[in-house]
Amino acid sequence: MAELDIYWIGLLALLPGVALVAGRKLILRSLKRSTDPSEKDIVGDQRQREALAKDFRRTFLQVYLLVMGSEWLQGPYLYSVLRDEKHLSPNMVAILYTATYSTAALFAPFTGILADRFGRRAACLTFCAIHSLSSLSVLSEAIPILVLGRMLGGVGITLLWTAFESWMVTEYNARGLGFGQTAIRLSDMFGIMTTANCINAILAGVLAHCVVLALGSKTDPFMLGLALDAGAALLMLRTWKENRGVGAAMAVMEGEINSTSEGVSQRKSSWFRDLMASLQDRRILILSMVSSCFEGTIFLLMFCWPGALKEAYSRGSGRDQDSKLLPYGVIFANFMAAMVLGALAFNILMRRSRSLADPSCSTSTLPTALLSSSLMLAGLCFLAAAFAKSELQLFVAFLLLEACNGMYVPSIAYQRGRIVKDSGRASVYGLMNLPLFLFVIAALLTTAEDGGTHRFIIFIFCAVLLLIAAVVSFIGLRDSQEGKGDFIEVPGFDKDVDTCEEEKV
Repeated sequence: MAELDIYWIGLLALLPGVALVAGRKLILRSLKRSTDPSEKDIVGDQRQREALAKDFRRTFLQVYLLVMGSEWLQGPYLYSVLRDEKHLSPNMVAILYTATYSTAALFAPFTGILADRFGRRAACLTFCAIHSLSSLSVLSEAIPILVLGRMLGGVGITLLWTAFESWMVTEYNARGLGFGQTAIRLSDMFGIMTTANCINAILAGVLAHCVVLALGSKTDPFMLGLALDAGAALLMLRTWKENRGVGAAMAVMEGEINSTSEGVSQRKSSWFRDLMASLQDRRILILSMVSSCFEGTIFLLMFCWPGALKEAYSRGSGRDQDSKLLPYGVIFANFMAAMVLGALAFNILMRRSRSLADPSCSTSTLPTALLSSSLMLAGLCFLAAAFAKSELQLFVAFLLLEACNGMYVPSIAYQRGRIVKDSGRASVYGLMNLPLFLFVIAALLTTAEDGGTHRFIIFIFCAVLLLIAAVVSFIGLRDSQEGKGDFIEVPGFDKDVDTCEEEKV
């Protein structure tokens, strides 16, 4: 067990930091409520708006965290199941991963469009069904079934990355929460999603490790994920309303659009125009390029880190790397703990910028600066990983990479939420993911080799790509954020600094 100490020590060192930073707000808020009688004076419409905002947050997060928990239970063990339990070659594992992202690339242009047309809730329910079938496929030893399962997983990825966030943003706008001066802003929702999701992933990683130790098979976390998918589907059926394009949904509620063929044709025409206008927006092209670079390199990291850590252990100890029994769930929990610290840093910086600086400046330039900074630092971390000599150095570089990931996720989500129109949000998100899937496919086709020299080249390539993306994002997005009206206003980012509330964690 001594050889595994660095991962347990890392987790024990990170968890107090996560608890301290995340819990600080809750403690301060409770003290403020107990000593500040002014909060008791909040009555009428404001109290009702706050209650609606909290109900919306709870309604979304309880479903979102269940489906993400299912994914996090399985993620750390997929590579190990294929390599260690099914004894597939590195080349075959790469082919299975490629099947996932090839399918995702094929369906990316269509899943978002179908979600906008037939409903985002329906798309989320479809994800639960597809993800469950994909999980069941790992029980089989037959290559065709494993390939089919990975292909279903690819469809699931496109739904997971488009439908849930699209439902949340559209529902947030439809309820008028941002314009109602509630304490939960849209940027706060992105920060809350990332923070809660990372804490969720920490718990899922440790739980998956315990399940594997108790039951003896690395396929057992996949079966536990089935129960979470089923619970999420039941909650969606009970608590979520369907939404499509916000323009059409709001018009239907107000009785402004009739059910005639002419009205339907007008809605389709408006949706198509919005979609085409979005795809011609230079900022959306920049975001697609940035997300392809960052998220693609993170996928390569997830594919490479088990072998990289094993090889570093072998190099430092002189033992065969197959003797290294990595606690995959614990390492994954470390990664997620680092990621949640990055997300909390985003929350804190955004809150302080709203309270200390000119709000019209902070809400337009700071997210871009944070996005570019996370890309730049991630590139430097990949350089450090490429030249790391010991297992500990490599592990620390990976932790820092995940911290950058934690800051990147709410930053890019803020940019997407600000730029993309609600009427075609899921469609645009799906198309924006297409370059990412193509990038991952091309990268996976080069990862059949399993040697350290090959991983060194991959890490150097990732570093260069991220440094380029950092420069492009800073130049391309900064110039368009001067308050000239070409951005879609994000509900909740008010011009009045006095309306800023304490950040919700």
